[in-house]
Amino acid sequence: MQKFIIVGGGARGIFFSEILENELNCKVVAIMDSFVEGNPFIEARLKDAKIEGVEIFNDIELMLEKYPSDKVDGAFIMTPEWTHLSVFKRLTQSNYNIFLEKPIATTKEAILEIGEIAKNYSKVIQVGFVMRYSPFYRKIKSWIAENDLGRITQIQMNERLTVVHGTKFKRSWHRMKEYTGGFMNEKCSHDLDMMCWIKSNDAKPIGVMSMGSRTFARESVGQVSCSTCPDKKCIYREDITQYAKYHDGKVLLDKTAGGVNECIYGNTSDINDSQTVMVLFDDNTHGIFNVISMSGKDGRDIMIHFEYGLIFGDLEEGNLTKMDYRRNQTEKYYISGMNFHGGGDTQVVKEFTECIINQTKPVASVEDGLRASLLSFCADESIETKVFVELT
Repeated sequence: MQKFIIVGGGARGIFFSEILENELNCKVVAIMDSFVEGNPFIEARLKDAKIEGVEIFNDIELMLEKYPSDKVDGAFIMTPEWTHLSVFKRLTQSNYNIFLEKPIATTKEAILEIGEIAKNYSKVIQVGFVMRYSPFYRKIKSWIAENDLGRITQIQMNERLTVVHGTKFKRSWHRMKEYTGGFMNEKCSHDLDMMCWIKSNDAKPIGVMSMGSRTFARESVGQVSCSTCPDKKCIYREDITQYAKYHDGKVLLDKTAGGVNECIYGNTSDINDSQTVMVLFDDNTHGIFNVISMSGKDGRDIMIHFEYGLIFGDLEEGNLTKMDYRRNQTEKYYISGMNFHGGGDTQVVKEFTECIINQTKPVASVEDGLRASLLSFCADESIETKVFVELT
């Protein structure tokens, strides 16, 4: 049985623990999280998932001392991304197989440093671009591989977050660019990666043009707390049970988060909540990605135009359609039973475990993570400068 340690005991780290233990017959021996007050949340979530025998550490050195790389099969970096570089460097110094959650880091300097370390690293490093592992996008890739529709001429992709999901980005640590590298990097780097992955057999991205802004809750309405606000019908009113670390009637937040019940009007968020990115590829084709952080209909959809056909679908609905103009044929495909991220979570973790056993390279690499973050940073630069920004 493979054994793993997890650095980062937030919702994502616990979720991956459940996948490892309950779906893949692996053992999580330890979880490290420096936020001591969050230990009850970790313990409660593990108990709910019927996972036993996990040691909880609040110091990474203590965990690595007890569980060195020759005693476990790998380590998962599931901490907030502004900490990724320091954790990654520490784990590579001790020769662990590493799962690095996306985005790989929050600054150009940090991602380039991770890229340099990864170049000569002999162990497995997998980046958590979970969308690549969804049956939905795998089916799209298999259709493209049939090569019967000609060249891809344009890709259109949309993502929509619900109001509840979007307001989280106004209150948690996700609200600050210094913690995330920007909304595009934090939330949508794997969407940009998906676009590049779809085009990977025939072209590479060379630059972006982007528009975006903070369009929701821009001005203060004189309120500080949702609990004291007289507007009981406000759609942005906070539900504390939606916090990742909600336990026993309390919300467990560290100093990076906004205040509990904080009114999102006029709060400290400095990230975009609506953005459009146009990616130019070196074969003179382009892709368009649009995201809005608060919508009445959540989900992702995609439309890929070819010389002789079209592929389009809706991820949440699991519907895909392939149209062949020359043969006047239409093929429909339906995928059921997909959970979060189109069913890719289990598959991305499974591949990491298999890459360790077989000593093979994962589908999603550090190079892919580096490119996606660079595209995100270039897109934000384009918003500021109002010009096309080359990817260098």
